[in-house]
Amino acid sequence: MEMQNPLDQLRPNHLPDPVNWWPPAIGWWLGGLLAVLVIAAVVYLTLKAVRRTRYRRQAARASHQLLAEFQQHGDERRFINACNRLLKQTALQAYPDEPVARLHGKEWQQFLADKSGNRGFLQGAGAALGDSRYRKERSSEENASEENTVAVNALHSITLSWIKKHHA
Repeated sequence: MEMQNPLDQLRPNHLPDPVNWWPPAIGWWLGGLLAVLVIAAVVYLTLKAVRRTRYRRQAARASHQLLAEFQQHGDERRFINACNRLLKQTALQAYPDEPVARLHGKEWQQFLADKSGNRGFLQGAGAALGDSRYRKERSSEENASEENTVAVNALHSITLSWIKKHHA
């Protein structure tokens, strides 16, 4: 009698059933949840930053508009007062807990210099925001001179710089 090979009685090799994609493993659920949380946090923080700096963008736009208006009317005093008003409004928005509204003259200039680290508010173009705004009117010939235009451009530049770089 011939002996039969016992291996012939085994079933042929077969592969296990393929892993179904649904439901995903717990790691995929946690990874998806983490991705959603990260995206939500990025969107939230971006919106918060955009809203927090909105007043800066609006003030910068207003500053450019003030310069454009100055180029039409040419009144230096009006431009300086408008810049001062814009800086005051921006400072009130940025520092609601500080007594910004009552500051004027040297105190106001010192405040602007301290909050921006720009000493140009104490001397140079920023000095025009002090008490010199209340001096006697200059003649129209002096207002139209090149020196005044340079001072206006410098004042616009320093105003825009403060709006963009103050530490709030």
